[in-house]
Amino acid sequence: MRYRLRLLAAATLLVVMCLGSVCHFWHHLSDPACAGGRIGSPCATCSGLHGGAVATSPGTHFAPTPAAVAEITPPAVEIPIAPVLPTGAPRGPPTA
Repeated sequence: MRYRLRLLAAATLLVVMCLGSVCHFWHHLSDPACAGGRIGSPCATCSGLHGGAVATSPGTHFAPTPAAVAEITPPAVEIPIAPVLPTGAPRGPPTA
């Protein structure tokens, strides 16, 4: 039963992704003004999907400001020792 449910979920996801891809391709064919450039600007969907591939004009970047970073070493710590319990172990060993 779980196998069929997972198979159905995977197939549904694949169909939805393919449908979204086809609809987006149709959007590119039917709305040439969304391409950007002199005609207009891309819509939010195209900006989100193609944002990493669309090159923008290079912006002016400021040089990084050098900052002094102090090197601080942690203080020396003694090796921790387990506390001595005068009452003994909290439980006895398991019986075999």
